[in-house]
Amino acid sequence: MEKEAPAVDIPYYRALFGALGWGVVAFALQVVIAPGDSTFLLLHTGWILICCVLAAWPTWKAAQRRGWPELWKLFLLAAPAFWVLRLLTLILQRLLFG
Repeated sequence: MEKEAPAVDIPYYRALFGALGWGVVAFALQVVIAPGDSTFLLLHTGWILICCVLAAWPTWKAAQRRGWPELWKLFLLAAPAFWVLRLLTLILQRLLFG
């Protein structure tokens, strides 16, 4: 029977930095691809920051459980949570603001 890796004390801000990497990617895509004025960009930036903060939590928990303090691993680990949350916020924004 395989033993689990011992839980490692990883600070939350490291997981947040991993998720913020995807926030930078999403912001760059927003600037390059999406049409709109500065208010539109500001609204999307707020949604992106919310996604980063929310995606960092499951990333932090999974990283502690797996013992992954490396930033590049946290960046990759944050990708699914960030992009699912980003999709949900895009749908929510479309429903709320047309």
